[in-house]
Amino acid sequence: MRFAISRSARSLAVQLLCTYVAALILTVCIIAAVIWSSSSQDVAVSTQGLLRKAADLIHRGLRFDAAGRPREVVSIPSDFSWVFGDFATDAKYRILDPSGGVILSSEADAVALVPAGQLFDPALRSYTLVSGGQTLFVRTEPTVRGAQTYYIQVAISKRLTSFVRALQARTRLSAMWRFPLGSVLLVSIAVYFTLHRVLKPLREASAVAARIDAHNMSKRLPTRNLPIEFLPLVEAFNLTLDRLEQGYGVQRAFLAGAAHELKTPLALIRAQIDMDGTSDREVLLQDIDRVARQVNQLLHLAEASESQNYLFESVDVAAVVEDVADHLRRLAERREAYVDIHCAPGIPALQADRGALFMLLKNLVENAIQHSPVGGTVALTVDTEHLCVGDEGPGIGADELPKLFKRFWRGPMRRNEGAGLGLSICAEIAAAHNWEISARSSGRGAQFILSFRH
Repeated sequence: MRFAISRSARSLAVQLLCTYVAALILTVCIIAAVIWSSSSQDVAVSTQGLLRKAADLIHRGLRFDAAGRPREVVSIPSDFSWVFGDFATDAKYRILDPSGGVILSSEADAVALVPAGQLFDPALRSYTLVSGGQTLFVRTEPTVRGAQTYYIQVAISKRLTSFVRALQARTRLSAMWRFPLGSVLLVSIAVYFTLHRVLKPLREASAVAARIDAHNMSKRLPTRNLPIEFLPLVEAFNLTLDRLEQGYGVQRAFLAGAAHELKTPLALIRAQIDMDGTSDREVLLQDIDRVARQVNQLLHLAEASESQNYLFESVDVAAVVEDVADHLRRLAERREAYVDIHCAPGIPALQADRGALFMLLKNLVENAIQHSPVGGTVALTVDTEHLCVGDEGPGIGADELPKLFKRFWRGPMRRNEGAGLGLSICAEIAAAHNWEISARSSGRGAQFILSFRH
């Protein structure tokens, strides 16, 4: 039950519907508050606007005789004319001359509507009086006919005003509550069918995603007719699938290459063991060392290919160069090669993984020592932006330069103990640090250049 409620809370349709209902209820409450506030205002103040409109209505229906005196009131809409007859004590009108005499009236034998004990005062525009036991709100408006001024008086009782306002408020409130209920029902239906149609491409994309596995990584999520709000997510997912497919292909090629490279030395070791009495212990040890080196290089390459294995910190490049030279000193002595180090002053520290940088430089310097002639020099030059490792060997052919950093590739001058992974490890480490590594053949041997900024 809790799971079902959680799924409903995350539903886009439910969230849209709840948002609409909440906004609608808030709007209705605000309108109801406004109506309640207006209905609770001073009745006399709000009634004056109604009396002005009624006076204007009578003014437009007033007809005069040849002498210019008011003769009758016509064109009062039938919706209002009955009020002055059926509610004579609650709604009245008078047409007065300047002295206050009644010319036309909604009642027979009527007199001017004036406060008790007072005479007609044209300057008194609005006031309240008591007539027939009812409180009346009175409005006096002048009207000019030629050179003569007449006065229109309109009155309505307080009880009639209160009744009409209360009836209007109840009617409006009732209508307002019916409207949200009907609106919620209609909108719920509209939201359901609209979202069902709009989210159909997303359901199709989900079905395609469910069919993607390690044996079917070429499929991509469709983006046709997809809502633009979901388009960036689906496109990002497709790009992720592209990277996964590419990485999966690289790993498969890597495994195939590793199996091929290990198969030959293992077969030779087995053949020598099978030959009773003819096995050469030194040869077996060399083959085992070669396999161990290849396995170690495979492990280093796998570790260098994963970015989460790197620990970046401030590293002194010159110190790492010295450590690499000390580490390979015995190898250089056996090969009768000399490692010459030149570090520019003031080289700033790099943000790098110290172990990975050590591995990169070790592979480059070891490779240079192996390819240097007897008595040759391996030059190691470092400045603020570059590191260069050069040897005095036979150099690199132009057709071999594009293949140098490929996995398991070995040139025609390869060493038997090599697995063709040293430079690939260097390339992976450089890429993880956002560095650039390149190679070129100089006049005397080969040079490998590591650019810290590019």
